[in-house]
Amino acid sequence: MFFQLEYMSWLQTIADIIGTILLFLKPLVVPIGIFMVGWISAALEFLQQNFGESLTFYIIIGVILVVSAIIVNIIWPGDRPGTIFSKGVKKVEKFEEEFEESEDNEVIDDVRRCKDCGNPIGDQDICPLCGARN
Repeated sequence: MFFQLEYMSWLQTIADIIGTILLFLKPLVVPIGIFMVGWISAALEFLQQNFGESLTFYIIIGVILVVSAIIVNIIWPGDRPGTIFSKGVKKVEKFEEEFEESEDNEVIDDVRRCKDCGNPIGDQDICPLCGARN
């Protein structure tokens, strides 16, 4: 009832667009789907004939998948770098910190200034603005 209301016509438009895309891709999707159904059916028949009674084979496959997933997540845990790449990342982070520190220390802060007026005097002993000795 909710989807039959008039103000929900945009859902029908979206469904029509998705349907058009799927019809356009049908020559590509159908052979892939047939291939997938075929090899999965063959694999299931093989497993039922050879390992149908014993669950040991399925448990071994499950353990292998879980252990491999743990190993992959330790090496590459997603957005943050893994343990193998940590040395390179530390070098990059150190370089970024040094770069930020060098940006913070501006040239103006390093210039020698007059004690009385604050005018930059550089290497001079007498301020050219106020004439005070430093």
